[in-house]
Amino acid sequence: MALIAMTVAGCARGGGERLPDAGAVALMDSGSLPGVDAGPSPALDSGPTTGFDAGGGGGFDAGPGSTCSETPCRLVSPQCGCAAGQGCYISGASRVCGTPGPEAEGEACTGATSCQAGNLCLGSGTAGFCARFCETDAECPGAGSLCLLELDDGAGGALPGVTLCTGNCSPATGVGCPSTMGCAIFEETMGSMRTFTGCRAAGTVTEGGTCVDAEDCAPGHFCGGPTTGPRECYRWCRQPSGTECRGLTFCTSFTEPAVVGGVEYGYCL
Repeated sequence: MALIAMTVAGCARGGGERLPDAGAVALMDSGSLPGVDAGPSPALDSGPTTGFDAGGGGGFDAGPGSTCSETPCRLVSPQCGCAAGQGCYISGASRVCGTPGPEAEGEACTGATSCQAGNLCLGSGTAGFCARFCETDAECPGAGSLCLLELDDGAGGALPGVTLCTGNCSPATGVGCPSTMGCAIFEETMGSMRTFTGCRAAGTVTEGGTCVDAEDCAPGHFCGGPTTGPRECYRWCRQPSGTECRGLTFCTSFTEPAVVGGVEYGYCL
């Protein structure tokens, strides 16, 4: 099965004395993710789906759901509606039951059911991570995690009644995201304008290298610079120590400080 596309009501944090406009620096910017298909993708499909009952319901059997309050199954833990040993997942726009994979929240994954029950594999291209289904922020562990992620319905909207936690991760160390992905800081575009973190696809360009968008930069970096003209990858760092900065560079704060869970993040300059 394909990775699942997502949208989020937030924009990437950037800006600063030497970074007048960092622009969109991560995948989970507002709106649909570019280059992602919300449904099964032949390019990512590993062949016939395994772990599903080939009974009724479009090839999937939701199992005995008579005691479950949601049809055909409940996504948020504690799940219900599926047979023993199965979890409730999303396939295309539908809820289905499948055999859970071994991957835990925040770990790398390659298909919608490769994550443990209560999680779903999200991502773009070949970069995927397990995210937890949620209904409230209280169900999302960690200071950087909020119940904000929605699934792209393939028609410019979001699947109703489905929300997942953003990734609780560190932009500077990458802890909380797969090693092949980067962590970025975001801010809500409305309401309380809260700051949160999330995993994004990453490239190979390191500090000082030219970039077009965040996906060009290696984990631990983001794409910043003016809205017109060359942009480059900057290294994330933590204030006040700035231990991530190398050589004669120092950890510089953004004009609007980027603080998550009491930790202020800056960039090496």
